[in-house]
Amino acid sequence: MSSSELTPERIAEGILAGEPRSIGRALTWVESEDLRLDEVLQRLPRRTGSLRLGITGAPGVGKSSLISALLDGLRSAGDRVAVLAVDPTSPVSGGALLGDRVRMSQHAEDPGVYIRSLASRSGVGGVAGSTDEAADLLERAGFPLVIIETVGVGQLEMEIVEEADEVWLLLSPESGDAMQLLKGGTSERVDRLILNKSDRPGADRLLQVAEEIAHERGGEPPLATSCESGDGIAKLVELIRERLGTDRGENDRSRSLKRIQRRLRRRAEREWIAAGLARVGGESVFDTLAERVDRGEVELTRAIDMILNEDRLKETLQGGVIEPSRPEENDQ
Repeated sequence: MSSSELTPERIAEGILAGEPRSIGRALTWVESEDLRLDEVLQRLPRRTGSLRLGITGAPGVGKSSLISALLDGLRSAGDRVAVLAVDPTSPVSGGALLGDRVRMSQHAEDPGVYIRSLASRSGVGGVAGSTDEAADLLERAGFPLVIIETVGVGQLEMEIVEEADEVWLLLSPESGDAMQLLKGGTSERVDRLILNKSDRPGADRLLQVAEEIAHERGGEPPLATSCESGDGIAKLVELIRERLGTDRGENDRSRSLKRIQRRLRRRAEREWIAAGLARVGGESVFDTLAERVDRGEVELTRAIDMILNEDRLKETLQGGVIEPSRPEENDQ
C-alpha cells in the first residue's frame, strides 16, 4: 500500500473489505496515537453483541498455549476471533518484545483470525494504554470476539478487569504465585479461575483450593484444562460461545462507560501536555533544564515549578537569571 493510499477513507474501506494490511495499518495508528484513527473509526459501524475476553496469569501458566487451543475450537465452530497479545516493551525499538504471534503461528494464514502483539510501553496493570482503542477497532472490523492476553508480569496486573467484559485468571501447579493469587484477593476481581496444565503434579490440590475459595466468594466454579491432552478446552469454547451475542446487562454497560471515560482522560491528558510544551518551546525545554539541574544552578523542584510557570520558564530559556528558590515556595 503506497503512502498516497494511507488515507482514513482508504483504510476504512480496506478494513470493511477484510484486508489484513488495512487493519494492521489502523492498529499502528492506534499505537502511535495518530489522530487519523478517529476518522477511521467514524467510518466503521459499531457492533453489538461483541465480547472482550481477558486472559491473565503469571508467566509460565500457559496463556498463549491455551489461547491457541481455544482458537482451534472457536474456528471449528465458525467464529471469527481477534487476539491482542500484550508483550513487554523492547528497550531498543519500543515495540513488543516477545511477540506471542509466534506461539500461535498455525493460525497466521486463517482469514477468520487476526493476531496482534501490543507493546505494554507505559501501560500499567498488564495491558497497553492502547488496548481499548485496539479492541474497539477489531470489533468494528468484524471480529465479535477479542481475546486480550495480558503481559504476564506478576500479581498487580489487574487493569484487564476494566478493559475486558469477562476475565479469566489462569493458574498452574508449576506457578509459585498460584496460592498467593488465590488467597491474596486477586480471585475476587476475575470472573472465573482456570487451572491450566491440570495433568501436572500438584494440580488436584490446587484445584481443591480454587474450588473452596470460589465457593466462599460466591464465584463461578473453577475449570481444569490441559492443552496437551485437550481436557476442558471444549467446555471453555462452549462458555465463550454462550456469551457471544448475548445482552450481558448493566455490568457490561458500566464497564463500557468506564473504558470510554479512561479513553477521554488519556486523550485529554496527552493534548494538555502537548499544548503546554508547545507554548514554552517543545520537548527541548527538558534538555535545557536538565543541564541546569546537572550543573547545580537550580534544584529539581524549582525546575518543575518553571515548567508549570510559563512566564518564568520563558525568562529562563531566554537567559534570565534563576533566582534562588525560597523555602516557602517549595512548601507550596
